[in-house]
Amino acid sequence: MADASGSGFEAEPLKGDEAEGGVSKKKSCTEKLSFSHLTGWRTAVFLLSLFLCLVVVFAFSFILPCPVRPQYFSTWNCTLPDAATYDFLALEHTNEDKVLDVLFIYKDSEASRNTCLSEDLSIPCLVLTAVDGTDGKTLWERPLAAEFDWVECGVKGLGRQGTGCLVAHADNLTAIDIKTGEIRWQQSRSAVLKGNLPLISIQDLNADKAEDFAILSYNPEAPSFTPIPSELVFFSGKSGDQIGSKVDVDWNGVFGHQQFKTASGAPYLLLLTKSGLCAVSLQHLAELAGLESALKEEKSWKKKSDKNSGLISLYQSDSLKRVMVFPGSSSPSLLVQTDSSVSLLHTDKLKMAWTTNTSTLLSVPTFGHFDKDGIPDIMIEEDIGNKTKRVLVLSGSSGVVLWEVNLLFWTPSPRPASVLTLHTYSVFMLWGQSQSHGKQTNEMHSFLLHPRYSQLLLERRNPAQNIISFKATLLERGRHAGYLVLSGPDGRQHAELGETEPVILTKRKIKGDVPESGVLRVGADKSAAEAEVKEAFYRLRFSDALF
Repeated sequence: MADASGSGFEAEPLKGDEAEGGVSKKKSCTEKLSFSHLTGWRTAVFLLSLFLCLVVVFAFSFILPCPVRPQYFSTWNCTLPDAATYDFLALEHTNEDKVLDVLFIYKDSEASRNTCLSEDLSIPCLVLTAVDGTDGKTLWERPLAAEFDWVECGVKGLGRQGTGCLVAHADNLTAIDIKTGEIRWQQSRSAVLKGNLPLISIQDLNADKAEDFAILSYNPEAPSFTPIPSELVFFSGKSGDQIGSKVDVDWNGVFGHQQFKTASGAPYLLLLTKSGLCAVSLQHLAELAGLESALKEEKSWKKKSDKNSGLISLYQSDSLKRVMVFPGSSSPSLLVQTDSSVSLLHTDKLKMAWTTNTSTLLSVPTFGHFDKDGIPDIMIEEDIGNKTKRVLVLSGSSGVVLWEVNLLFWTPSPRPASVLTLHTYSVFMLWGQSQSHGKQTNEMHSFLLHPRYSQLLLERRNPAQNIISFKATLLERGRHAGYLVLSGPDGRQHAELGETEPVILTKRKIKGDVPESGVLRVGADKSAAEAEVKEAFYRLRFSDALF
């Protein structure tokens, strides 16, 4: 039988003056004094440690202040009187803040006359300019000899920190550091006077620890019955010196090119010709130039290549217009545009996924997310006559029409743009005039399209201007969605300056257009109200992912 008194005894703690068996164990005065001193020392050590921790925390809070976000204007203008500009806008990190800066090029104005003379350049000269993305103030200017041919920024291997701008002008190829505007090197471009963009980037071929590039020369305006040889030249990104020998290739009727990587990462050059779309491996071209390289080649494509030219036929058509790399696809695909259709070509099987018939397209197609399937969709602009265009959004997965609207347009007209949001859909921006306003005017109307409220467009009226270049993007990672408009006289069409209109570079915040916009209803659904649509734009949060 269990002892009830025993369980009760175990449940109670021993008293201070009792021990087991009821024997008294009282502590002596010496023992009590020693325990008291020990407790005091422990308390003192604890308080001292706490004090030292607080001192360190407060010290570092002042020594290492919290990062400060750059302050920016929602709208700014950069104005240059008596100048002309070109269809070029680039976004690069030129200074040390987190906001992208803007690069553009213009022909001499009164404001830059001293800049040209300081470099012993005749007037008018070209001026490549970088302005701060936060407020539009000039960061640096680089005067260059006229005339202008082309420029590409973000070229790897040119600058001190990895990238730079390459300008083809006069008889020169000039590499410019995007951080400082300094000339890294300048070489004669006699070997590539008919060179065309885009540049072809390639890994280090001459062991100087900098990436190199190649330029492909051809005459895109040459008639099909006139044989014009194509030439490829490799250059050192670090010095601008030619690498290897010039590659003369018998590619008849080339009028465009595009760099491309296959699913295995093999680099190829796509060639748009009068007879269709071809490809050639960069490894094959490097070998023809007498260069040693270990570039990949796609096995399935290599089997189909011509033994003499190295060309691989991907798509045959006598009305090919444009080819674009389709973004965000697990299997690399190409958007192929002809005179009468837009198609999606899967490069792994070399088969068309879908084809949509179209009329003449007015601009380069724009990619963005309209529906919810996670595959980029395509916005195109068709010319339907009477100065009217049909703007369509095609499904990237099937090619079916997801949305459309008719607008009046003028020539030239900026192509549409899109910015991706955190909600996995994109906001689209396009230009034109509503047919409901009656007769076409000189006003420039910009429109914002929210895919979840596609029956309504936000319409903002802008003053008349000759838009040369337009770009919409995120100027800061994950925020600051804005757009840039470069307007003024076209430098390619105005040999002499003296135009009354200045060159103006304008930056505006996309959300800043919302309160200044009216609503254009484009669908039969009238359930959405103006306030509801504007509130949806205000709630947008943007993503810096590409697609």
